[in-house]
Amino acid sequence: MAACSAAASGYELGHGYPVGDFTLGGYAVADYASADGGQPWRASLDPLSAFLWWDGGGRWRFFSEVELDDALIVAPGATTTDDARVVLERLHLDYAHSDAVQLRLGKFLTPVGRWNEIHAAPLTWTTSRPLITEATFPTNATGAMLHGVLPLTADGVEYALYASPGEELFPDREIDTFTEAWGLRVAATVLPRLQVGTSVANYRQERAPDRKTLWGMDALWAWHRYELSGELAYITRELGDERADERGHYLQFVAPVTERVYAVLRYEGFRASATVGDLSLYLGGVTWRPRSGLALKAEYARATDNDIGLRDGLRASIAVLF
Repeated sequence: MAACSAAASGYELGHGYPVGDFTLGGYAVADYASADGGQPWRASLDPLSAFLWWDGGGRWRFFSEVELDDALIVAPGATTTDDARVVLERLHLDYAHSDAVQLRLGKFLTPVGRWNEIHAAPLTWTTSRPLITEATFPTNATGAMLHGVLPLTADGVEYALYASPGEELFPDREIDTFTEAWGLRVAATVLPRLQVGTSVANYRQERAPDRKTLWGMDALWAWHRYELSGELAYITRELGDERADERGHYLQFVAPVTERVYAVLRYEGFRASATVGDLSLYLGGVTWRPRSGLALKAEYARATDNDIGLRDGLRASIAVLF
């Protein structure tokens, strides 16, 4: 009991809570989207995410993440929990032979680009997620991944090589999941404060049996709390001959306004499958981080050539990391 009291008194937001040999954490997000054309305003509690992990200080580690998506939706004249669903985001066991050679088995976040692997809302700069990071490939994979940092440069070269030989473990019904996939991501610091990565993936999905190939690049430049980042991806599908299925990119700039307030600007270009033109999205926002693990965000976005029904207008959120 005394140990539990000491742990509770020493708890810090965003660092998790010890439960025996495990640590319990997670994050919660409440967001708001303004009315847009025929779409009314909408507020939601989405997601509620719980982490449970174990790290004994040796070679073995365990991590799991379970989400409750659309836990509560509020709109004019309606408040509902009917759309709530439980989603298994991650469940994997890790073995570290060395910094350069580490093995992961189970369900993990697909290592494509930068955003997908750090997508937890308290850690990102905007309420909305760039289209190219959520609408073009399954965000989770089930199988095996070999990853690590190779000592080939002064800062090392990060790599992740993965294979998903079968269907996803506890699939999310909202996502067209992998039925078969393999891929590789490599990232390295090529100039002072500039890291560049490249991704390739070849896969089939549950609802789209034709095989697809994704080619992607990403970059991050950071200096004195300023940050410039971006990703691009180009996907082809094989239907007798290769042709573009989807493509897109984004460029995001973050600048400090005060010690804890940041301005965010983002431009996105995106072309979805079966659409005629390229969508352009312009976003400006403000993020306030009053303390570690807490982020309050507000942004305004406007899209042109919006053939996919993307919501324009104001979005705001409060995100807390436990």
